[in-house]
Amino acid sequence: MKKIIVSAVIILAAVFSLQAQEVKEQDPAAHKARVFPIPVEHLYFHSNVLGVDKNFSVLLPRSYAKEPDRRYPVVYMLHGAGENDWEWANIPVSMLSEAVTMITNAGDAAECIVVFPNANEAGHMGYFNQPDWKYEDYFFNELMPCIDKRYRTIPDKGHRAIGGLSMGGGGSFNYGMRRPDLFSSVYAISAAVSPTLFDEAGEAPGVLPSTMNGGHYDAGQIEAAMSVYFVLDCGDDDFLFNANVATYQLMKKNGMNVQFRCYDGAHASYYWYDALRRALVYMTRHFSEQMK
Repeated sequence: MKKIIVSAVIILAAVFSLQAQEVKEQDPAAHKARVFPIPVEHLYFHSNVLGVDKNFSVLLPRSYAKEPDRRYPVVYMLHGAGENDWEWANIPVSMLSEAVTMITNAGDAAECIVVFPNANEAGHMGYFNQPDWKYEDYFFNELMPCIDKRYRTIPDKGHRAIGGLSMGGGGSFNYGMRRPDLFSSVYAISAAVSPTLFDEAGEAPGVLPSTMNGGHYDAGQIEAAMSVYFVLDCGDDDFLFNANVATYQLMKKNGMNVQFRCYDGAHASYYWYDALRRALVYMTRHFSEQMK
C-alpha cells in the first residue's frame, strides 16, 4: 500500500510540474534575425530538471495554421557540438525551411512538426545524464510532453522519429536504442557512435563516461530496438566513418533493422544539409500513416 501511495505522489508531482511550465517566446534580438517569414517558433520554458530556462525551436508545417483540425507526425532533430536550437548544421533553422518545404511540396516527405532542442548551456553540453546535467531526463520528462501538449501532434511511436548530426547523431542513435518505445525510426548523420557499446562476447564493457553516448546496450535493449528502423549516414571522408561502419556491422550481426548510407563528403555542413532531406524522406516512409 505504501508503494502505491508513493507512486501516486510521484506521478502527481510530475503532472503539477508540467502544468506549471510556462512556455515563452525567446528574445529575437539575442539571435540572428529571421531571414524571411516562415512558421518557426523560438521558445523556452523553465526546466525544473536542469534548473535553468531551456530554449527550443519548432518548425511548423506550412498547412498548420490553415488546417486547425489536422494532427501531424513529429521529428526531433538534434544539433551537433557548439550549436543550438537556432542553428543546425551551422545553418539557421529559418533557412532549413527551404529544404523541408521543397521535399514536402514534392510529396517525397510528409508534412511534420520538426523540433530542434538545445543541448548547450554555460559549462554544459550533451544529450545524456551527467552528475550536474540531467539532459536526458529533461528531454523525455519535460520537453517531449511539452511538445505534445502545445502542438497538434500524433503522440505515439508510429508518428514520431528522431535524428541528428555529429554529437546529435550519437544522441539520436542512443535515444532510439534506449527508448525504442518512443520512436519509429532514427536517422543518425555523421554520428558520434561507438561500436564498443555492442558487446559481442556477452560481457558488459561498462558505461562509457562520454557526452556522446549513454552506456552499454544489453541483450534486452538490443532486442527491444528491433522495432526501430535505423540509418547511419556518414561521408566517406568523415573522421567518424570507421566507427559508423563498425557499428552498422554489429547491428546487422544482431539482426537489427539498419541501413548504412555513404556519400562523398566530410564532417561538414554541406553534407548535413543534404542528409537532412534524405532523413525526412526516410522517416516519412516509417510513419504508421503517410500523410502527403
